[in-house]
Amino acid sequence: MRAIVVNRVGGPEVLELAEVAAPVAGPGEVLIRIAAIGVNFADTERRRAIYRPPVLPWIPGHEAAGRIEAVGAGVDAALIGEPVAYFSPRSTGSYAEHATVPVADLFRFPRAIAPATMAALPLQGLTAYGVVHFAARIRAGEAVLIHAAAGGVGQLAVQLALAAGARVLGTGSTPAKLDVIAALGAESLAYGDDLAERVRARTGGGVDVVLDSVGKSTQAVSRAALAPFGRLVYFGDASGFPDPIVVDDLYARSIAVGAFGLDLDAAPARWAEARAQLTAAVAGGRLALSVSEILPLAEAARAHRDLEARATIGKLVLDPGR
Repeated sequence: MRAIVVNRVGGPEVLELAEVAAPVAGPGEVLIRIAAIGVNFADTERRRAIYRPPVLPWIPGHEAAGRIEAVGAGVDAALIGEPVAYFSPRSTGSYAEHATVPVADLFRFPRAIAPATMAALPLQGLTAYGVVHFAARIRAGEAVLIHAAAGGVGQLAVQLALAAGARVLGTGSTPAKLDVIAALGAESLAYGDDLAERVRARTGGGVDVVLDSVGKSTQAVSRAALAPFGRLVYFGDASGFPDPIVVDDLYARSIAVGAFGLDLDAAPARWAEARAQLTAAVAGGRLALSVSEILPLAEAARAHRDLEARATIGKLVLDPGR
């Protein structure tokens, strides 16, 4: 099968198209013929050995969509032919024509949906669901500020927070991104030195919740935008790690600072319910997924360059059939 293989860590140029042996489904796994591959910023970080350096040679990717072609021992053969998507931290190798995945990690869609759309859901959907419902616990009537709201996770977090009954303000760095945020039903705000003041003016004193995937460069504005008893939840560090928290700085407004990391091994029943809720929302038209571009598998390096340049809106997808 064709796959993207990394033989050395480094820049996007290390992503090379090659012919490799197709995998075989083991116990509890399915073999998927991949139709669409989700490209994520974490893939670029592993390629650069920023964290969790890969064992080389390495086929990147933990997310894709397609149809089940075979099953391993202990898996119902009736699944063969079913359209599925997945994000699996336990299974690398989605930048390929085939991949094996634990059956527990599958998103099973109740009706046919375009593969690129299915591939845009798993990682970003689980992240948005987890940060909105598990970490921030957003409630009806609250005001929420979401940074990078035009990104793949940001757009889903906006929709989930709105569905929970919150008032949502979203930040963006370009007019095009601000238009995307507004189209989702949120109040769009451009970045700038006076961002916190504008947030406080709009909300009469600040927001109840800030969801921050940017990190260091937004740390000050995120805290300044909070109302008394507000809570800030970090779920990323695209601009670098935030500075350490000084607890004494939190007392004046009784604010809370926390973080969310996607750990699918923690409370698996909750994540199974999240998958079911997300797929039902997509199938029912209540959750819109944004695919910015679909590139041929051979252009994986271009996809990584675009992600690292923050040049995308929504999800970047690779097509192994092109």
